[in-house]
Parts: sequence; structure tokens; C-alpha cells
Amino acid sequence: MIPTYKIEDFPSDRNIDNLFKLERFEDLSWPKNLVWPHKHDFFEIIWVTEGTFTHTIDYHDIDITTHTLLITSPGQVHLLNSPEKVKGYSISFTEQFLLTHQTQESIFELTFLEESFTKPYLCLGQAAQNELKAIIDPIIEELDRDIKVPLIINGLLLVLLNRIQRLMSKAHAVAADSFQALINKKFKKLIDLHYKEEPDLTFYADKLNISANYLNKIVKNLAGKTAGVMIRERGLIEAKRMLVYCNLPIGDISEQLGFKDFSYFSRQFKKQEGVTPAAYRKLMYKKYLNQ
Repeated sequence: MIPTYKIEDFPSDRNIDNLFKLERFEDLSWPKNLVWPHKHDFFEIIWVTEGTFTHTIDYHDIDITTHTLLITSPGQVHLLNSPEKVKGYSISFTEQFLLTHQTQESIFELTFLEESFTKPYLCLGQAAQNELKAIIDPIIEELDRDIKVPLIINGLLLVLLNRIQRLMSKAHAVAADSFQALINKKFKKLIDLHYKEEPDLTFYADKLNISANYLNKIVKNLAGKTAGVMIRERGLIEAKRMLVYCNLPIGDISEQLGFKDFSYFSRQFKKQEGVTPAAYRKLMYKKYLNQ
């Protein structure tokens, strides 16, 4: 099975109650016998200030270069190729830490945290680098104090995340009001809870007290794809994980993920990945597990 790591598995003196941590990437203390690929139960933002490597996230390879911001959300399967050659910053935090001193509405507006499945990185220009470093330096200064004030760090983190949100929105040219962002975030959480048994868009629209057409419009505006595609893709992401890390027959995986028709599951999988589930399993075993 894919291991899931917590913030405390990466020890650091620059942390707040194992809910927040900011460390130079090259100084990270890695868990003993760290297993790649793996998941986190926290958010992590890596700013690569020097070096290049390949980041494999949910089995999609992304070439990361200097001055790239890398976003990983809880539950995503990821693999860093040659991370020992990279310098930069690693900022880790839980949703619990965000909500400690902030309202839920303010957190909902940080849509880039939820969009890391489709937009997991951002290239930073010089102005953006200066803007973010001006916030990161005071966070490090506060973390280095003998007596740390979580409220200060929490406030600075919120400023940092909102600056990143603005940069991401500008880079991807997506216009959305706070209500749309809130609906989109709630929709994604509902998908995580119900995608196995509820493929019908009307179910999610009813839960959100809006029409299916309006939900589809919001999702398409923010994600560039229909709500129905979002539901199907969530199931296929889980399928990829299970194909690699479970020894279940492919038919059983299809059934567990709510696909009543195995041939439909196979067609949908091949449509997205370009290969059948069996071929994908064989390819990933060879690439990541050396089997």
C-alpha cells in the first residue's frame, strides 16, 4: 500500500505543534527508510530556487525548473526524482492550522490548493519571487525565535497563500467570485466522499442547493472541464492508485470504484490514459516498483 506521511515525520525546529513547518528544502530531515512514491496528510508548497528535477504526481511526470512553485495537496501520490540536488523552501501545513485563526470562508477562496490536481505548479518571475520572499523571511524570523507566536505565523501564511492565489489566478486567467470558489471547493469535497456510488451530477447539485446546469457552469469556469468529467476523473485517479498498489483483479477494482460495467471502465480508462488498465498496471510496476 502507499504510505501516508505526517508533518512530524519530517522533524524540524521550525514548526508549530506539528501543524506548520517551514524549512530550507536542502535541510529537510527525511523519514528513515522513506518510501517513494508516497502521500501526505498535509499541504506542501515547495519553492525551487535552484535545481531541476521531475515531479511525478498521480503518475503524471512534470519537469520542474528553477524558480518553480510546486503545490501538493493531501492524498496525492507523488514522487520526486533526485530531490537531493534541489535547493529552495518547503512550507508544510494542515487545514487545521489554517482554520485555527481564520474563517472557513477565507480558506475557501484559496482555490489553488484544491486545484493542485490539475494545476500543480507555477513558474515565478522576478517580481513574484521578490513578493513571496518578502513574506517568507518574516515567517522564518518568527520561527527562529525562542518563543514563537502561532497567530503571527498563521497571519503571515494566509498573506502568503493569498499572494500565491493571485499569481495563480493571473497565470491561468480564471475569473471567479468567492461564491463560485466556495461551491467549487464544496463540490470537490462531495466528490471525494461519494464518487464511488454517485456518478449523477444531480445528486451533487441537490447537495449544494443549486441546479445541475449552474454547477456545471461554475466548474467549467474554474476547472476548464465539466462537472461530470470531474467526477469520472476522480474515480480514474483512484483506479490508477489501486492498479499499482493493490493486487486485486482489475474487475474487482472496477466494481469497488462504482463502475458496474467493466468494459465501460476499461474504455474510460483508455480514453484518459491511452492504454488499457492491464497495460497501465504493467507499465507502472516496471517504472516505479521495478517488478
